[in-house]
Amino acid sequence: MRTRRQLADAMLALLLEKDYDAITIQDITERADLNRATFYLHYGAKDELLVASLEARFDELVTEMEKIVVPDATWKDNRDILMVYQHVEEYAPLYQVLLGEKGRAYVINKIIDYIAEVGMRFCEVGLGASVRDSPLIVMSSRHMAGSLYALLTWWLGEGMPYSAEKMTEITHNLHLHGMSALLNNQNKVYI
Repeated sequence: MRTRRQLADAMLALLLEKDYDAITIQDITERADLNRATFYLHYGAKDELLVASLEARFDELVTEMEKIVVPDATWKDNRDILMVYQHVEEYAPLYQVLLGEKGRAYVINKIIDYIAEVGMRFCEVGLGASVRDSPLIVMSSRHMAGSLYALLTWWLGEGMPYSAEKMTEITHNLHLHGMSALLNNQNKVYI
């Protein structure tokens, strides 16, 4: 566990200093004060290390989110979305690197997979039943994960022009009401 943490910390620190493609395994192991053989005992490639590092951060966030998800939660409760925006806001430099123009497709897909999986788990808690056999819920979870990812990358790319709370409201309204409701309701300003 300690070695994996050293490698993860080294990778995340290097991401703030240089382009992902320029980071070598040698850079990572030197920063972690480990040898290359130790790296390969734990990971096959730097992409695997990056995904594992991100999943560890996501797991911390999900642990906090799980404390607020209860079986009788309604779709009107958006504290979970707010927690995501606050988490990204807290680690903005890291996410600007990862989700920006230099982001990696492999990592992007893993992030969306992770968000969708958490969404399905939260649905199961809310419904009190397994949802894995429901294509509609599986697709909805992936849709919401992709949407959240797209909104996060836009928000970071634009320099976070709105607060985490405002982005939560926008995300929640898009997820709950969809684009047509937002566009048809010209009396209410969402941004």
